[in-house]
Amino acid sequence: MNSSTDPTFSELNASFTNTPDTLFATSVSSDPSHGFGEEDYACGTFNCSPKEFVAFVLGPQTLPLYKAVLITIIFGGIFITGVVGNLLVCIVIIRHSAMHTATNYYLFSLAVSDLLYLLFGLPTEVFLYWHQYPDLFGMPFCKIRAFISEACTYVSVFTIVAFSMERFLAICHPLHLYAMVGFKRAIRIITALWIVSFISAIPFGLLSDIQYLNYPLDHSRIEESAFCSMSPKIVNEIPVFEVSFCIFFVIPMILIILLYGRMGAKIRSRTNQKLGVQQGTNNRETRNSQMRKKTVIRMLAAVVITFFVCWFPFHLQRLIFLYAKNMDNYLDINEALFSIAGFAYYVSCTVNPIVYSVMSRRYRVAFRELLCGKAVGAYYNSGFARDHSSFRESSAYDRVHSVHVRASQHPNKFETDSSSANRVLIKKTYSLPLPKNADSTVLSTTDIVIVLENSHTVCEEPKVENDIWIENEETCI
Repeated sequence: MNSSTDPTFSELNASFTNTPDTLFATSVSSDPSHGFGEEDYACGTFNCSPKEFVAFVLGPQTLPLYKAVLITIIFGGIFITGVVGNLLVCIVIIRHSAMHTATNYYLFSLAVSDLLYLLFGLPTEVFLYWHQYPDLFGMPFCKIRAFISEACTYVSVFTIVAFSMERFLAICHPLHLYAMVGFKRAIRIITALWIVSFISAIPFGLLSDIQYLNYPLDHSRIEESAFCSMSPKIVNEIPVFEVSFCIFFVIPMILIILLYGRMGAKIRSRTNQKLGVQQGTNNRETRNSQMRKKTVIRMLAAVVITFFVCWFPFHLQRLIFLYAKNMDNYLDINEALFSIAGFAYYVSCTVNPIVYSVMSRRYRVAFRELLCGKAVGAYYNSGFARDHSSFRESSAYDRVHSVHVRASQHPNKFETDSSSANRVLIKKTYSLPLPKNADSTVLSTTDIVIVLENSHTVCEEPKVENDIWIENEETCI
């Protein structure tokens, strides 16, 4: 949408801004005491027609063709990649029981929220570049779109934070995670964050409505100026944007930085300890370990940077509308920031499947299997299918040996009964060769192996009596 309002309209109680959700404007009312002349309205001394007045305040009804086409192509690419990527994540998690883990439940929640926002928000956003006003969808759609868009935004933020805390516990405090282990806990958390998000978005749905401009000469409402908006009077009286900025950006951003910073330090510390033990043994192994450590740290940094880049312009533009309308070059800054915020806002829905899912080898294999219509290799028959039954404390991305463990409560037999869940297994590590087909980008197992509660899983009896061979596999960090 275009921003073409003269700064002097702030004196007329006429101001507006554009956000990825709504266009804000106030009704214009004239006051003889203001003494505005021709330059103030740029359409004669109150002699402009209502149509000219609307065009002056809200900008052209349709953007220039080249700009509308370019934006449509860019947003169309974002829409296709975002919908396809998130759909693949959802289908893979639903189809494969091995993917029914607490971590993947968070990813599923994130994919669903991104899908909803892309479907409800992006098509309308593109349409507004071709037809900014009058609004053609009516008040019900205006309220529903504002409500769902805001709610899905909150769900995405909460899910990323919850997922980050899950990773933090897995890497830095595995014993605490064991005390809270279980799929039901993850489902309860996800359900709660969806409920809280939708409740938090209710004010945006209730306060959004079809707004109109008033013609300054006779104060009549200009029907052709209809647009979906939240009244600026309400925005000025109720700090909805400020609260949203603090709760759904500042606090999550601080938490994410602290959590991933701590995880990065833990990974670096464990890798350095392992390298100290390996000194003088295998230079190639040392180099590979260092490369894997850098890969993980870069990925952790990518999570923080992605969150900041995608969400900060959106909140910044809202704050500029509230507190900086009188600044120099406000209109140019607002228009540029609106384009950047809209692009980054929707790109986050496309980037999330890549950052949180596709970077995992497990997901890449599952995607190939889904697209090709057949299983790829023997990955599903090995460690892939066992991720839902065991959770291991992880350190750096290092090549590790298979771990030989024995159940402390059942020394003669490992549980084949599905009712034996949530038992700690005492680990004994042996220097066993790594299988040739094992993935090199795996996490090393350290002090504890935890069997997660899964009443529907029955572990097969291993060939070696009383023993379990936990194979190398990826753990999503």
